[in-house]
Amino acid sequence: MKEGSLPDLRAIVELNADGIVVVDAAGRIRFLNPAAAALFGRTEDELLGEEFGFPVAAGAGTEVEIVRRGGELVHAELRVARVRWEGEDASLVALRDVTDRRRAERAERERFRADAAREEAEAAARKIAFLADAGEILGSSLDYRATLSRVARLAVPFLADYCVVYVQGDDGEIPQVAAAHLDPAGDALLARLAECYRVDPANPLTPVPQVLRSGRPVLAARVPADAPDRLTPEGPAREIFRALGPASYMVVPLAAHERTFGALALATSVSGRRYGDDDLSLAEELARRAATAVENARLFEQAQAANRAKSEFLAVMSHELRTPLNAVIGYADLLQAGITGPLNDRQREQLGRIKSSSAHLLQLIEEILTFSRIEAGQERLRPEEADLDALLREAGSLAEPLAGAKRVSLVVRGPGPGAVLRTDPAKVRQILLNLLSNAVKFTPHGEVELSGALEDGGAVLRVRDTGVGIAPEHLQRIWEPFWQVEQSPTRMAEGTGLGLTVARNLAQLLGGEISVRSVAGGGSTFEVRLPSHSA
Repeated sequence: MKEGSLPDLRAIVELNADGIVVVDAAGRIRFLNPAAAALFGRTEDELLGEEFGFPVAAGAGTEVEIVRRGGELVHAELRVARVRWEGEDASLVALRDVTDRRRAERAERERFRADAAREEAEAAARKIAFLADAGEILGSSLDYRATLSRVARLAVPFLADYCVVYVQGDDGEIPQVAAAHLDPAGDALLARLAECYRVDPANPLTPVPQVLRSGRPVLAARVPADAPDRLTPEGPAREIFRALGPASYMVVPLAAHERTFGALALATSVSGRRYGDDDLSLAEELARRAATAVENARLFEQAQAANRAKSEFLAVMSHELRTPLNAVIGYADLLQAGITGPLNDRQREQLGRIKSSSAHLLQLIEEILTFSRIEAGQERLRPEEADLDALLREAGSLAEPLAGAKRVSLVVRGPGPGAVLRTDPAKVRQILLNLLSNAVKFTPHGEVELSGALEDGGAVLRVRDTGVGIAPEHLQRIWEPFWQVEQSPTRMAEGTGLGLTVARNLAQLLGGEISVRSVAGGGSTFEVRLPSHSA
């Protein structure tokens, strides 16, 4: 550069809006313009002769951070050119303040991160809400097929454009048992697919058998256009798969108790969504909850079937036992009447025991039959006008032999004539007889009292005893079928353990209820409340 041009260069530098610094070969500041001094936050006199402190290799685009007096940080873009300054080699450094631009960029990045975090949080909240709804919906039914249909409907459209549920049968076949599509036309396609297509368990290319064999999910983020041709045989099924047009799919296992019994196939088509690991994780969680619900429904159905079988067995056996027992009682009556000849006192005593034991056995059989009918929903009401006083005294007379055998006093306190209600007398009689039998059974000595009256528009019946009472922890369990306080085979108290269960069920059938108050060692009072009119 010519020396004569120096004043012109100074003038240009002085007026430049960017900071201009001339740095000598030793790295010290030889010159700076006002814009550079303002950028450093110091005066020209303070900076002249000081070390520049930044690399001055020729080039452009380097960004540096300048700490102003007071600690304020300034971002500057640094550009360097080689020049001759006052006869010596030097570097001319242009400094452009980019602090505002960097702040704007940082704010934009922060907004972007905040938006991404908000979207992630909202997506997580939607997933949590989806799974919460799924748990509630799946747990709302114990019907096996209804649960499978709910699984498919849950997945659409939150997780998939369409969903198909497969369950492997005992014969190894893998039928489609439920399906859902976001479009009614798609539902029709899936219904046709169920009719014409069966998954080939031996086809290694088909994802459903893979999942059933391995118990691990399969994810295809992008489905090739020729997939329907490769995975399905030529025919209607292939055309349906083409029409469904899967773009991405997931197949996740339905497993319970370490056994994979089915698969959940989810696919996108209309939305064009591509599945990823997050989608797969959510699908697996849905499948886990669905499998638990399905397994619970299966177990419930099996329990119902077992319960029906038990009730049918009890009903059949009780009926078969009652027939010969009635014959025993009938022949005992003939013997007691002396039809076949006179009896001595010893024979009459033994015959009386036969009749007493037979009557007790007949009562147990009637309990089992009633319990079986109630469980099967076959017990029916036969309402009619009934005299409450007569019902109480009849039940008392039936229980008298039991009380007499144990030398327990049995007292009946009726409301007297005129206390009439419309109910099923046979069922009221059985309720009272069951409660009286239970009271006598657990009263080694003392008294059992049966009382009743019309109160508050209905009948209130009470059976009070001075027996052993009921421990607080047993007050709820006494209503369970076949449960007794003494559970050992050598228990002293006789009975099926159905008396109280049958009594409560019959009371509920009549529109009433039974409650109990008891103190261990201080006796019990059972109270039956019945409406004045049973439907």
